[in-house]
Amino acid sequence: MSEFRYCKLTKEWTLFAPERLKRPNDLNNKKDLTLGELIHEKCPFDMGKEEFTPNEIARVSQDGKWKCRVVPNLYNALSIDVPLESKRDSFYDTISGFGAHEVVIETPTHDKQIWDYDYNDLSNYFTILKNRVENLKKDDRFAYLSIFKNQGLNAGASMAHSHSQIMALPFLPKKVKSEIEYKKEYYQEHKRALLDDLVYEELEYGRNIIAQNSEFIIYCPYASTFAFEAKIVAKKKLATLSEFNKGDLSALCDITKEFFSKYYKALGEVSFNMIIKNAPYLDYNEETKEYFRFNIEIKPRIYKQAGFELDSDMNINVMLPEEAARIYKES
Repeated sequence: MSEFRYCKLTKEWTLFAPERLKRPNDLNNKKDLTLGELIHEKCPFDMGKEEFTPNEIARVSQDGKWKCRVVPNLYNALSIDVPLESKRDSFYDTISGFGAHEVVIETPTHDKQIWDYDYNDLSNYFTILKNRVENLKKDDRFAYLSIFKNQGLNAGASMAHSHSQIMALPFLPKKVKSEIEYKKEYYQEHKRALLDDLVYEELEYGRNIIAQNSEFIIYCPYASTFAFEAKIVAKKKLATLSEFNKGDLSALCDITKEFFSKYYKALGEVSFNMIIKNAPYLDYNEETKEYFRFNIEIKPRIYKQAGFELDSDMNINVMLPEEAARIYKES
């Protein structure tokens, strides 16, 4: 049976329609569309091809060799060299394309993907992200940091070599601003973080939980917008990677490794978007940790949005989170 489910976090409805899975073997295709594998000699992200990327911003090294590095995006959407200016032209408002746009080259190994990462690979990855969160915060012109990973062609990736991107903006996007205001209002009314309450409800419901450890929990949200969508949430008052200690980073690496092992066994090389959500720089203070929880969203791109979704701004999800969580846990 189809049903509508309401998400208290986004204040949006999702239509669950499991019958739209046309046949049981739809999910048996373990190989997603490829990016057209790059020849190693031509991939600028490979070890030994550093000269083909812009000047390095940061790196994590071991035994004299880099394990993870950050460079400016060669095909940048934003530029830190552009003055931050706004102007009005008749009825139209314009702000210059000021910002930062960086690429995180997660591994020197061309064919290694996140489901292949060991603990050290993930530690290098989250450590360098923490470094960038802290360093970009020093520029008080930035209000928001978007950290995301596009894995596979259907998720918008254009390079086969595993990488993530960082974009720093001088203002809060509308969706982010609305979300922050809502979380503040919820905390002021209930004296609890909204995401804490949602995690509590998921724990009480039980059927959507995939795994947890001392510091983090991962589950398929009750009103997921994407089939097999999953969410990692900090259990304690952590709002951003810059607040993480070694134990927090270690626990995050452990649960991320556990999840992507299950992801690959359950779905194979299916495209996904991973969004790492830190509290915005704008108005960040000690109270931020009361209403905002660090979290990571993983959104597999198995099915594409079509006319109904674009018209109604409501997603159709063909996979109930209870079933997705069961498949993950059994993988």
